[in-house]
Amino acid sequence: MKFWLAPLLFAVTLLGQPRTLRLPDEAAGVGAIAQALVSVFDQADIVALGEEHEWKPDSDLRIALIRHPDFAKKVRSIVVEFGRNSHQSTLDRYIRGEEVPRAELEQVWKTTQVGGGGSPIYPTFFSAVREVNLKLPADARVRVFGAEGAPGLCGETTAVTFLRQEVLEKHGKALVIYGYSHFWRTEPPVMVSSDGGVAMGIVRMLEKDYPGRTVAVIPVGSPARPSPRGSPKGIGPDYLKFDSALKTPVRPVLLSLQRSPFRDFSAEEFLGSDVVFCGGGVPKQPKGKTQSVVRVSGPCLSVFQGSALTLGQMADAIVYFGPDAYVAPNAKPGR
Repeated sequence: MKFWLAPLLFAVTLLGQPRTLRLPDEAAGVGAIAQALVSVFDQADIVALGEEHEWKPDSDLRIALIRHPDFAKKVRSIVVEFGRNSHQSTLDRYIRGEEVPRAELEQVWKTTQVGGGGSPIYPTFFSAVREVNLKLPADARVRVFGAEGAPGLCGETTAVTFLRQEVLEKHGKALVIYGYSHFWRTEPPVMVSSDGGVAMGIVRMLEKDYPGRTVAVIPVGSPARPSPRGSPKGIGPDYLKFDSALKTPVRPVLLSLQRSPFRDFSAEEFLGSDVVFCGGGVPKQPKGKTQSVVRVSGPCLSVFQGSALTLGQMADAIVYFGPDAYVAPNAKPGR
């Protein structure tokens, strides 16, 4: 398939020099998106591919990506939020192809906040990487690093430390899979306040020392979940804005967020119902585009409420699933 390539300016570096990334104008369908993301590794060192927790469409896409014949030729590390760092040796053995008792292996994801709900998509991903590795020479295999630490510890810091020491300093390549709010390039003020006035986030932390070497890709779309109790009304996204501007009817589709009109769409409209600030607590990203209400005490507000932030300020590209994507029936609420 022939793609018309459009320049994508992203990630203004700390020195003020913008970098140009080339992406297909519209990479439509899982296969085309996987091909486009593999090509990004020729231009950047880290692809931060955000997920909706426990959501199968995201899982299907990343499995297609790691199965692409050129992925393992370019990438040696995958960093995930749904792997417990204290069980890294177990994960390493399994990913290398060794036999690991199921009960022992389950501790890798079931002891994490993201994978603890028992969603099958996380062990399915590990199995897919294992299958890829079994077809490769030992020195060409991909390592999966579980970045979530003990309760109360910041998994972002663990992930960034690994990426700095094992990938960037060694001029390697890595795929990073976390809840997509960890990859926002601009943090909403309410989240900065909850973080003690310090802007957090994996992409933002990497940019401080290694500007321009990370590409942030986040998902947008699918049927809206019921709003948390106390949420303001009228935040629902108008997906016709996307659909009327796209040439292709195929979903999902990878889009540059420096492309008009998508870059100017409101972050509050298209991301605002997904991460909420409830009852004075920490911001929450409900899992899996769930159909269940997020149960919290106190009123809930979008972290973007009243913000003028646009999608183009939040990431470099999006995977747009549209309003009719598959919703996992057993997805549970929670961050």
